[in-house]
Amino acid sequence: MPNASAILLRVALGLNLALSMTCGLAALVFAPSIAEMTGAGPSWVISGIGVGLLVFSTGIAWTLVRLRIGQALLVSAFDLLWVLATLPLPFVPGFLTPVGATLVLIIAMAVGMLGVLQLAGVRVLLTEGTEPGHYRHCIRVRSLSDPEKLWQVIRDLGAMSRYSAGLSASRLEGGSEVAPGSVRVCTNTQGQSWAEEVERLDDGARSVFLRFRSEADDFPFPLAALSGGWAVTPDTPDGAFVDVWWSVTPKQRRFGWLIVALMTISLDRDVPKIVAAMEAEAMGERVSLAARRPALAYC
Repeated sequence: MPNASAILLRVALGLNLALSMTCGLAALVFAPSIAEMTGAGPSWVISGIGVGLLVFSTGIAWTLVRLRIGQALLVSAFDLLWVLATLPLPFVPGFLTPVGATLVLIIAMAVGMLGVLQLAGVRVLLTEGTEPGHYRHCIRVRSLSDPEKLWQVIRDLGAMSRYSAGLSASRLEGGSEVAPGSVRVCTNTQGQSWAEEVERLDDGARSVFLRFRSEADDFPFPLAALSGGWAVTPDTPDGAFVDVWWSVTPKQRRFGWLIVALMTISLDRDVPKIVAAMEAEAMGERVSLAARRPALAYC
């Protein structure tokens, strides 16, 4: 993952972690005093909030270490839910003391700001180039297989449905030989079909570049343009790295990045499984290796 593009998301998550841990520990240690000062209910309620915040902090820390887009979206969703749940409380007559109302407002504004910054960080992480509306997601998976053997499995484009549980069928139109101009047609388990055209195939570099025919009337995704590719590189001393990437232009320009961010959740879940199945095929050990979940990173 490019470090520069992840800085904003890491900083926002780090600040969120610090705030959540501080508030959680304070709520546990000083529960009776906080309850009396704010009028927010009995001390056990404050203690319960403290426990919840510490559990939430654990989730933020896990997200910060792994830096998955889907998890960052979930953290941001919880932040915004906190704001929606607590922001009206200061305006309920007699519910909080003046100090309590001020404290709740300050925390709600801080949490809301961090949630927005995290979403902005996700957008920066996905943005491709300087032209707005273009996004990229790249997944790197480490394989135990020999790079050349694994590449031979990957370049057999028509066989993709053998490895992906989300596809019910896949075929290469016009024969079995893969070359620039070849078209793969995929059908998912919902019965939706789309075509992918091979733009470039490089056996020396073990890479293939595909353009999805998004201009088709029956293209099932809300995307104006979509391309992608696979690349296999050796990993010293053995094994290989598999990079799978997508370059996306959503039809919805203003919030298109959010559509792409949501797409990454299923992609991050499914691609390691697909690579594991391909790895098992390459190594001739389908049963023993197909259940292995290779480590995933962004590239």
